[in-house]
Amino acid sequence: MLFSRLIARRVRLISGLVLLLFVAGHLSNLALGLASVDAMERWRGVLLRPWQTGFGQALLLTAAIIHAGLGLASLASRRSLAMSRTDWVQLALGLATPPLLVNHVVGGQVTSDLMARFSADYGFVLALYWRYAPILALQQLLVVVIVWVHGAIGLYSTLVLKRSWPRLAPIVVPILFAIPILALLGFAHAGEAVLARLETDTAWWALIEQNLRILQEMGHRLDLIEHGVFLVYGIAVALAVGILVANILRRRRTRVTVSYDGGVTAVGRVGMSVLEVSRANDIPHACVCGGRGRCGTCRIIVLADSDLDSPAEAELATLARVKAPADARLACQAHLLGRPVSVLRVYPAFVDAEAAREPGSWSVATELDLETVP
Repeated sequence: MLFSRLIARRVRLISGLVLLLFVAGHLSNLALGLASVDAMERWRGVLLRPWQTGFGQALLLTAAIIHAGLGLASLASRRSLAMSRTDWVQLALGLATPPLLVNHVVGGQVTSDLMARFSADYGFVLALYWRYAPILALQQLLVVVIVWVHGAIGLYSTLVLKRSWPRLAPIVVPILFAIPILALLGFAHAGEAVLARLETDTAWWALIEQNLRILQEMGHRLDLIEHGVFLVYGIAVALAVGILVANILRRRRTRVTVSYDGGVTAVGRVGMSVLEVSRANDIPHACVCGGRGRCGTCRIIVLADSDLDSPAEAELATLARVKAPADARLACQAHLLGRPVSVLRVYPAFVDAEAAREPGSWSVATELDLETVP
C-alpha cells in the first residue's frame, strides 16, 4: 500500500492533536471569563493569536482537511455498519467537526481583518454574541464542545492503551472534564459583565453599533467562503457514503459461516472482519480500542489454512507488541474471503484496557483449544 494504515493512523493522530490543541486554547481563554473580560483579552495573545496568523490558520486548516480526509477514507473502506455506540458517537462528531472548524477558521480570518479597522476585542465579541446574535453564540459554543468531545474521546482511547496510563489518568481525566465546564462558566460570567456594561456605558454601545455595520459589510464574503467549503465537504461525505453502501451491497449475497468457541455460529459476508461479524450477530467479543487494530484484545486463534486475508503492517505491529503466537489474528483486521472459518476468542468480552497494557496478565488460548470449535 502506498499509504499504509500504520502511517495513516499516526498522521490522523497528529492532525487530531493539532485540532485539540486549538480547541484547548480557545476553551481555556473562555474559562478566564470567570476572572474578568480583561483577563480574557490579556491572554488572547498567548492562547489564540498564534492561530490567527497566516501560518496558524494554514496549519489548522491543513490539519482539519487531513483529519477529515482520513476519516472519510476510513468510513468508505468499511465493509459493514456494525459498530459500537462509542464508534457511532465518534463518527457523528467527526463528520460534524470539519465544517464547524472551517466556520471558525474563516471567522478568525475576518476577525483579523476587522482588527485592522477597529478593535475587535473580547468585549466586542461577547457583546455581539450576548446582545445581538445569541444563536451565533450557541453555534460557536457548539463548535468547541463538539470538537472537544470528539478529540477527548480520541485522546483517551489512545492514552488508555499506554502502560503509563495509570499514572497519567489522575491528571488527564480531570483536565478533559474541567476545561469545557470552566469554559462554559467563564463564557456565561463574562457575558453577564458585558451586558451590565452595555446598560451603563452608552459611548461603548455606540462604538459597538458602528463596528457592527462594518462587520455586516464583510459578512457576504464570509458566507461565500463557507458555502463553498460546505459544498465541497458535502460532496466528499456523499462520495464516502456512496462507496460504503456500494461495498455493503456488493458483498451482501456472499455469505460466510463463522464458528466460535462455545459452539456459537454466526453468518457474515465476504469482506467483513470477524469482529464485524461478532457485532452484527450480537456475539460478545472483547475490543477495547473499538476495532482500530491497536489494543490486541480482540485477538483470535485461527488455523493456519483459515480463509482470511493476510495481515497488514499495522496488525503485525500490534501482534508483535502483545507477543501473540503465530496462529493469532486481530478479529478487527481479519477479513472473510469466502470459505467457513473457525475461531477461538482469546479474551472474555468484559476485559478492560489493562489487558492491552499488560497482555501477559491474561492466559492466552492456543491452537490446540481450537480443535474443540465446531
